[in-house]
Amino acid sequence: MTNATTVAEPAIGTDEGAGRKPQQRGDTRGRLLAAAQDLFVSKGFHATRPQDISKAAGVGHGTFYLHFKDKQACFLAFAEAAAEALDAYVESHAGEELTPYEAIRESIRLTYDFSRAHPGLLAAALTDMSVIDGGEGGSILMGRWGIMWGEMLADWQAEGKVAPHVDAGFIGYAIPGIIRQAGEYAAGKETTEQEPLDALMAFLAAGLGLTKNEET
Repeated sequence: MTNATTVAEPAIGTDEGAGRKPQQRGDTRGRLLAAAQDLFVSKGFHATRPQDISKAAGVGHGTFYLHFKDKQACFLAFAEAAAEALDAYVESHAGEELTPYEAIRESIRLTYDFSRAHPGLLAAALTDMSVIDGGEGGSILMGRWGIMWGEMLADWQAEGKVAPHVDAGFIGYAIPGIIRQAGEYAAGKETTEQEPLDALMAFLAAGLGLTKNEET
């Protein structure tokens, strides 16, 4: 996939209040998160140590624990910041008064644009929690986005814009996975940016009962 748009750096590791001195608590946490982002993306969760993050942020190792309980807490803060950066990008670039078909297409296109502009960022943020803590598994962000998609589908369904047979909650959870896997597949293929998006939208539109230019 080619022709990625230029996307501003994610708002990860930044703090409001530009007039504050760098040594203040919020700025230090911001530097730690910015360093964590670089390391989680380039090295992965397990290969990144708290002392590596502290060193990259230019602070003492003990300072890390003034801001994060442990590496997992730091990772969760990084993942949340990455999600917020993506959400902000999609919101700021998506059009208004879109049909469900147009809204879904724009959301997917902008997600792919963001991902191409920040290689590895979303992949790192979507790390399965079972890899981190040995728990039940699953990506926190995938669950968050699944709820969001489910709520949107339910709202459209209530307005008669999504087919009544669609299980909005179930399909809502499935859509983020479809988007992720389709993007990974397309990234390894010699294809234009348009082709995989068209194929994905044809599938989703048929399943959801959407039309391309008109509301159902």
